[in-house]
Amino acid sequence: MSEHSPAVIVPDDAPAYRCPYCEMPFSEERYRTLHKGLEHAGRIDDAERDAFQDEYRAESDRIREFRLKVLGSLVVLYFGILFAYMVLG
Repeated sequence: MSEHSPAVIVPDDAPAYRCPYCEMPFSEERYRTLHKGLEHAGRIDDAERDAFQDEYRAESDRIREFRLKVLGSLVVLYFGILFAYMVLG
């Protein structure tokens, strides 16, 4: 395990996906795929690299969607407060 990796304790009966290079456990396979591509980029083969790139793109799309939802919520909140101020003020 690298120096900056947190100590993770996983119960024996919990489902875990372990990194084949450093044995770090992950709760989902996609987290392990991202970890392998980021932490072990020089050691992974072409199939793992392709899986990492696909998962990285999917994660980027999820982050972009989250940011748009947050921005939309803030805009609605702002105009809601502005409207309430105009009506009640």
